[in-house]
Amino acid sequence: MHWLGLFPGAYGDEGGIAQFNRHLLDALAADPRIDLTALGLAGNPAVLAPRSLRWRIPATGSAANFGLSAAAAALAHRPRVVISGHAHFGALAYPIATLARARLLTITHGVEVWQKTSFAAHTAIRRSTLVTTVSRYTRERLLSWCQVAPERVIVLANTIDLTRYQSGPRSPQLEARFGLAGKKVLLTVGRLSALERYKGHDRVLPLLPELARAVGPLHYLIAGAGDDRARLEAIAANAGASGLVTFVGFVPDDALADYYRLADAFVMPSTGEGFGIVYLEAMASGCPVIAGDRDGSRDALRDGALGRLVNPDDGRDLRDAIIATLQQGRSHEDRIAGVEHFDLPRFHADVRALVTRLE
Repeated sequence: MHWLGLFPGAYGDEGGIAQFNRHLLDALAADPRIDLTALGLAGNPAVLAPRSLRWRIPATGSAANFGLSAAAAALAHRPRVVISGHAHFGALAYPIATLARARLLTITHGVEVWQKTSFAAHTAIRRSTLVTTVSRYTRERLLSWCQVAPERVIVLANTIDLTRYQSGPRSPQLEARFGLAGKKVLLTVGRLSALERYKGHDRVLPLLPELARAVGPLHYLIAGAGDDRARLEAIAANAGASGLVTFVGFVPDDALADYYRLADAFVMPSTGEGFGIVYLEAMASGCPVIAGDRDGSRDALRDGALGRLVNPDDGRDLRDAIIATLQQGRSHEDRIAGVEHFDLPRFHADVRALVTRLE
C-alpha cells in the first residue's frame, strides 16, 4: 500500500523533531508492506535517505511549492495513508487525505499540542485515524482540549541508536580545550532560544558557586546556540559564576557523544519537553541525568528509574540532586542500565504495530 508523508524536516535537518522523523521514516521504509513517498520542507538534499524511500525536498522553505508538490504526489500515487509529520501540517495533510480518500496519521511532538491550536490543525487531529505522541504527558495535554477519541491517540516514544552513543573515557582534546582536568563537569545540550527558556539553563547557573563549594572544582558546559545566550551570560555574571561556565555554541550531532562522555552529570530541569531525546543520548553515553518532573522528561527517565527527577521550580531540590549525582560519580565503561528500553529494534516493532492498525 502506498503512503505519502509530509514532514517539516528529516534527512539533512537538525534538531530532535528531525531526528524523530528520520527514525520514523527509516522504520516505515523497512516495512515491506509499504511503498513510501515522503516530502520535506527543509533539509539538505545531499543527505541520502534509505533506497526504499522516495524522499524529496521540493523547495526548501517554500510552503507554497511544498503544498503543490504534496498535491501532485497524492494525485500520482493515490496513497492509502497520508502522514502529517507535525500538527501544523494538518492544514495541508487533512485536505489531501480527504481528496485521496486516505487514512490520516498525525505525528505530534510536544508543546505544539499542549494547548488549543489552530482550527485547521484541530480539525486534522480530530479527523485522524491515528495520532501519535512522544510521551504520556503530551498525550494527556492533547486529550485535555482536543475532541479526539482517546483510543486513537497512542504513544510512540523517541528512540536512540545505541551504536552511535556509547560510554567511554573523556576526550583528552576536549578536556584540554576547556581546562577541565580535575574538575567535575555539568552539561546541558539544547537551543538557547528565547522561546524555549523552559529548558532550565537559568535554574542551574545561579547554583554554580554553591555547588563548587560543596563538591570541589566544577565547570558547566552549555552546548547550543540561540538568541537567549546574552541573557544567560548576564545571569551567570550576576551570580558570580562566569568563570564556572563555558558557552560552547552549536555542537553538530556527530560530535555530541564526546561531550556526553566528558560530563559527570547531564542536567536539564525543563518544564516544556515533549520527551527530550538528549536525555537518551546522555544515558546511552553513560552520563547520569537530572531532569524536571513536570513534562515529558518523566517518560525519558521512566519515572525516575533511569535518573533523578526534580521539581524544576525548587532550587534546593535541584541543588541536592546535582550534589548527590556528582558525589556518586559515573561510569566511563557502561551506559545507564535500562536505556535499552528505547533502542531502535523496539521502536521498529512499535512502528510495525502502528502500520498494522492502519492496514
